[in-house]
Amino acid sequence: MGSRKRGESRRLGLFLAALALAGAVAIVPAGSGAEPPDPAEAPVVDLEQLLILPDGDRYTIERKGGLTRGEWRVRFQEIEAALAEQRSELEVDEVKLGEMASTSSAWKVSPIPGLGSDADAPIDFQLRQEIRRHRAEIERLEKKLRSLRIQANLAGVPEEWRS
Repeated sequence: MGSRKRGESRRLGLFLAALALAGAVAIVPAGSGAEPPDPAEAPVVDLEQLLILPDGDRYTIERKGGLTRGEWRVRFQEIEAALAEQRSELEVDEVKLGEMASTSSAWKVSPIPGLGSDADAPIDFQLRQEIRRHRAEIERLEKKLRSLRIQANLAGVPEEWRS
């Protein structure tokens, strides 16, 4: 309840201040000895006019290619973060593959010939598939980043908006 009263009193204060600025109400501090002006002399101001911002004050946001600085930054950061993640995962998988290559046996062994569809496949097959997937994703993200840079160049986006 207390915050509701504060909100109402704040709105009333803002309303009175707006009226005072418009000259409809004079606010005179208590005990100042000044006599408030005659309300009949105050100009009449339409209440609807007080609630509308003047036409001369326009708040513009700088945009390039239809996007703001923050929106361009987010686009670049998302692609660069995904690219960095894929590169680090690729590096980890390549290290695992290198360690696996140094082991004595790189083939799966099955006690019964023909058991399972991958009984004759090398152990590192899945790891090699992951590495291929990482490389393909890195290539796709690099193309996407190159395309975004071209869009930014055509839109005249400054370099500081791209990081």
